Amino acid sequence: MARQERPVDPTAGPVQALAYELRKLRAEAGNPTYRQLARSAGYGATTLSEAAGGARLPTLEVLLAYVGACGGDPDEWRQRWHETAARVRPTEPVRQVAGEREGDPEEGAGAGTEGPGQPAVAPSGVRRPRNGPPRPRWVVPVVAVAAVIVTVMAVVTVVELPDDGPTAPGAARCPSVPDGTTFTAVTYGGGAHVRDGAARDESVLTTIPPDCTVGFTGFCVGEKVYDNTGGMPDVRWFKLAGGGVVSSAVVHGNPPRDLRASDCRNGRPTPTSLELSVVTGAGRSGTVTLRATGRDLYVVGFATSVGAPASSGERTWRQVSLADVRDPTVGASVRLDALPGASAQGPVVLVAAACLGGDSPTGLVRARQVRPEDPRGAVPVTLDQRQQAEAAGSACRYPSRG
Repeated sequence: MARQERPVDPTAGPVQALAYELRKLRAEAGNPTYRQLARSAGYGATTLSEAAGGARLPTLEVLLAYVGACGGDPDEWRQRWHETAARVRPTEPVRQVAGEREGDPEEGAGAGTEGPGQPAVAPSGVRRPRNGPPRPRWVVPVVAVAAVIVTVMAVVTVVELPDDGPTAPGAARCPSVPDGTTFTAVTYGGGAHVRDGAARDESVLTTIPPDCTVGFTGFCVGEKVYDNTGGMPDVRWFKLAGGGVVSSAVVHGNPPRDLRASDCRNGRPTPTSLELSVVTGAGRSGTVTLRATGRDLYVVGFATSVGAPASSGERTWRQVSLADVRDPTVGASVRLDALPGASAQGPVVLVAAACLGGDSPTGLVRARQVRPEDPRGAVPVTLDQRQQAEAAGSACRYPSRG
């Protein structure tokens, strides 16, 4: 049985966030083993595992090999790598996982090429400076010993340097839940960083250990983080009475549905507009694509219900998808191979809801009604207040829940 990977906290810093995204990409590829990835990546299983370990930043070459083996977009991940490298603190050295190519453990950046300042390889296998005499053979073991010493020193340095900001005194104990708490949540995994603002590169004020019940006074909207349990996107940051915020993605718990977001340091606006369009497939394919666009969208939930919206009685909403908005100019979309309830009498109501994360609707909802026999004729419809709340609750729920 394969050894389980050490959990990575995506809020612990840019390197850890990149590692978390690499693990998510691997999971989306079917969770192949690192040995399986190594066959197509050209790097060893250990190097690929370290690239997603979160302790050091992998080289761009290793990252692109990892991404390519998982079927990811190299251009997108190349940009992510550069953004991550730029966000590493200026006082923290960028410790990169260089790795070794399978079948050629000495191959590295620039190996096998000759140019100004590059070593050439003599026929005997001993490297010598260009246009210079071969080095004495006794130099090789001396250099090897020196390399070992440097490597040991580097390992000690990595162990002694923290991956992120300081931990305040007393952080090993759970904080008390103060009066005036609006809601609570429980920490898990490696605990939760309390940051000065709603972004992963903000300073860490303290770290709350796992299995602590924490009281919060409200929440704000900030940088998107993917939660540690389901990998779902979440832009909520929970506010502590004494100052600082904690990402919703690293704790279990939600604020009340009627609680609205407030301002915080490095906060972002809540969604302000939402439009839903229905695009039908060519011919009689029966495929329908729901596309949601708008301003300040982060996550969009889609849901459906059979029957006219004005019909009396309780409605049944079925979630179609909780979609991540990675490009605000494109929005979010989901494809349906067939409309639900196509064999039933009456129209189908299609809904898009702006969410802040799983189980976090904003109340911004748009609905269109179509008839299964003529999906091209989608028309906007208005839901009453109860229908909007139920539709948004279904559209924005965690997909893993029944």
